[in-house]
Amino acid sequence: MIATALVLALIAQGDPTVPVPEMPPAAELPEGEPEPEGELAPSPSPSSEPVSKDGLPVMNTTCPGVSEFEGTDEERAGFCQLMTCGVAQTCYVAVRTWADKALRANERSFRAHFLMGAAQHLGEGNLPKALFHLERADQLLTDAHGKFPAPASSQGAVLRRILLELVYVHGEMDHHEQKIRHVDLLKDRLGINFPALKAWPLLKLKRWDEAREVAKQAIESDDVGGWWRATGLTALCAVESERRDRQAAYEACLAAAQPVMRDPVDGGVALSNAASASIEMFKFDEAERLWLESTRRQTEGTINPWGRLTHLYLRQGRFAEALSALREMKSYRMARPSYFDQQDQSDANLTVASLLIVAGRVEDALRITTRVAQNPDRQGTSSAAFEQNQGGNFIVDRMARLDVARRFEERAVSAPFKEAMKLRAKAAKLRVEAWILSHRAGKILADTERLSTTLRPECPGSIELPAWLDGEVVSIVGPGVALATIAAARKEESLPEHLAEPIFAALEAEAYLIQGDDEKALAKADVAVKGMVPSEALIRARAAAIGAEAARRMGRHTDVVRLLGHVLTIDPGVIRRLGHVIPVELIMKEETPAVHAAFEALQSSPRFDVGTSGYRLELSEDAVVLTLPDGSEITRAMVPAGPRDNEALARRIAKTAHEDLFEPPVDVTQSDIRSLDGGLGGGGRASERAKSVLDEVLEKAAPMGP
Repeated sequence: MIATALVLALIAQGDPTVPVPEMPPAAELPEGEPEPEGELAPSPSPSSEPVSKDGLPVMNTTCPGVSEFEGTDEERAGFCQLMTCGVAQTCYVAVRTWADKALRANERSFRAHFLMGAAQHLGEGNLPKALFHLERADQLLTDAHGKFPAPASSQGAVLRRILLELVYVHGEMDHHEQKIRHVDLLKDRLGINFPALKAWPLLKLKRWDEAREVAKQAIESDDVGGWWRATGLTALCAVESERRDRQAAYEACLAAAQPVMRDPVDGGVALSNAASASIEMFKFDEAERLWLESTRRQTEGTINPWGRLTHLYLRQGRFAEALSALREMKSYRMARPSYFDQQDQSDANLTVASLLIVAGRVEDALRITTRVAQNPDRQGTSSAAFEQNQGGNFIVDRMARLDVARRFEERAVSAPFKEAMKLRAKAAKLRVEAWILSHRAGKILADTERLSTTLRPECPGSIELPAWLDGEVVSIVGPGVALATIAAARKEESLPEHLAEPIFAALEAEAYLIQGDDEKALAKADVAVKGMVPSEALIRARAAAIGAEAARRMGRHTDVVRLLGHVLTIDPGVIRRLGHVIPVELIMKEETPAVHAAFEALQSSPRFDVGTSGYRLELSEDAVVLTLPDGSEITRAMVPAGPRDNEALARRIAKTAHEDLFEPPVDVTQSDIRSLDGGLGGGGRASERAKSVLDEVLEKAAPMGP
């Protein structure tokens, strides 16, 4: 909602001295800025648009500000319609209708082109079309009235609106030089000076000193509503974060949030930014409180604190809470103008995919990651660069393909010959596709600075990736490059050693394992597992899996059992994601043909090291049970019902051993995926939803896999 208010507030007010906050960033610090209140806010939109007998919206040409806008009846009606739209997307259809009617009457109408541009931007989210119409409006106005119309004239008022729309459209399109140029054009052509609007594009262009100076000027400004100050505080928060000064960024972001701490309505953006800064400082409890507080405020810009909470809960192994937050994420997104979706659609989809991956629903996740890798978000409203976003998309898609490939290979061991060949062929195809994605991600990670920030804990400038997947980077760039980069990154790191060292050790363990140095891999994994803060549940589980594999290779089965204890209780799926195996002794609890067939199939399983002194895997027609060598039960998976013929039952037993034993304690069922109705508190539009976030994402995804 914030971007609508930012643009329409000035249009409605008609006062060139009214300050306008900066566009909100979305995917990384900072995520946006406070929204204007009171008379600057857009008017509430009607639930339905009245229409006349000829099917056109009822003509209203008497709204506030229309005398300044002037124009034909159709142009005035379009302007008045624009003033009532707020966040109602259907309302912009009427704006477009009046603009189209005006253009049919006069294709050189700069007012009609402006209205069409605003409708394409705010209603359709079609930024290229919006840019075309707005630039056309500017050119036509200049041709008819010159480059410097009187600011107090109708032409000057319309030009102000055109240029402001161009400022925001260029910003959303990641055209930051052009955004700065149009802020300057406001001053040069109309005498309107909004220097704080340069803070964000200067930051995106890495012109840090200029961005900091503009931000400080805005903070010290004496504006009545406090919006320039909020803009400056948010920009300073982003500048310090992007400069990787954790403490300065934390202080700046908390300073931006402080004024809204007691505001029951506004401030969601500032609170969300402060939460992200807290994450950089490893203050996870504080971040959770701030994001929860952000969810209680009205929706603002492209932030989605529920999405951030989903990632936090996943990271901490709080799976039920992650699923609940994911449901709320969809409701929150529905309460925002839909044209914001292109700024964080892939981010939202990858949040869904991340939960599905951890929950063991990787084939569903693959359908999402495939589309996301092909359709990345715009990064105009995020401090992250496009390459950071796209690199993360490639890495998650690569990981999903490898995971599904391994599942096909597991199923092949108990399948009939022809089906097994088809499964292995599908797996081979997925592995080739994963190799291509690895190559693409590697090109992005060839940037030394980006690789260094990615291998540092919670460091801005890194690949946009869940923290528990950072280890994937090691296998992409190679262990030698990774180890050298980690050594250099360790020298630059400003986090306290007790927080940073376990993260570095976990990554080094992966590198040493790939190199074949199992002793060092086990030693580093132990450092990571023992030193990791409690909130890093998934990262600890991954490090433990690395250490367990190193111990298995050395025949140190006591260490295997010790380390896999962390894995099997938190994130057993990481074993498959890493391509590792579990040492087991196969036991037939029942001497039946089906159990015997499953026993024989599992002898050649790619997921079990059969016959070694590790765990016991007990097979029966009803259940598969993983126990310690002394018989103590670790986990039990029930064999699903189905045909009782020996071949079908044997395949179900083998599938249960391969898949159900590797699922974490989170119940994401097919019912969740197809009919999740969301809404913990019925807020936003949760009660109106007929589909879940998972259902929406999956139904739009291209078919993938079998």
